Amino acid sequence: MTVLTHTRLTPPLAYYDGLYSFQQQVFDTCMEHADNAADAVTYNRAMELAALAIAIDLPASGSIAKCACGNCGCDAIFDPAAPGLREVEPSGPYNLPRYQCAACADSHPAPHED
Repeated sequence: MTVLTHTRLTPPLAYYDGLYSFQQQVFDTCMEHADNAADAVTYNRAMELAALAIAIDLPASGSIAKCACGNCGCDAIFDPAAPGLREVEPSGPYNLPRYQCAACADSHPAPHED
């Protein structure tokens, strides 16, 4: 008999739509700087500032990401090292891959699977 266990999804760290517009602007700017960083120091500082802007602790992975689900407009901000994520865009216009959060990866097909 096959037993399927359900992985407990790691909850998002924040929700983009729950941020004030100023926080969204600073977060977006910091994430763009991280995506375009040419070195680790610039990337790390941009991630630290992005987390500070939205009042969360930076996860141990040193990174955060916003859900890139094209199916539902999910606005979860999460640790890209969390389990259950799906990479939906390997590098896009920036240096970093884009991910669907675990809830979207479980509920929606990847964009290339549509």
